[in-house]
Amino acid sequence: MTLNWADLLVNPGDLQRLYPTPPPLVVVTVRSVHLNHYGPALTLRIDLPEFPQNPPPEWREAGFDRLQCHLQFIAVEHLEMRGWSPPSLTDIKIERCGEHRIRLTAGSPSFTLSFDAADAVVIGHLSAFQENEDGTDSGPRGFVGKLDSRKFNQLPDLNEKTFYERV
Repeated sequence: MTLNWADLLVNPGDLQRLYPTPPPLVVVTVRSVHLNHYGPALTLRIDLPEFPQNPPPEWREAGFDRLQCHLQFIAVEHLEMRGWSPPSLTDIKIERCGEHRIRLTAGSPSFTLSFDAADAVVIGHLSAFQENEDGTDSGPRGFVGKLDSRKFNQLPDLNEKTFYERV
């Protein structure tokens, strides 16, 4: 049985304010996969399939149409990934695979990902942007978090460790 991903979040507050009912993880754009070198953790940077029902007014005024977030999984085991070519559109399924354990699978014709992890998922770096015609996510951005809002007005470079290594 596929689990509701939002029920696994240890910090759902920001997501709940934006989405009374979070969208299922179908036709999700996976932008990056980050493996933490300090331990068995993995972070997905994804675009949710629907724009929030309750966005801040400045997001609508800016013409933002996409919401991106990081999902961090800990105690990752049995990781398999094939055919990475970002961005990748895929469905993400999460199922129970033991006590306090989940199995995530994602697949498309050009990309597959699967792993087991603890059933406590952290969400962070929620931001809105307007997707470019070529599907890229560069350009102006509005962040939910106060620190992200002060530090960034667009997606930071990949070497910004505080953004990509911490959720």
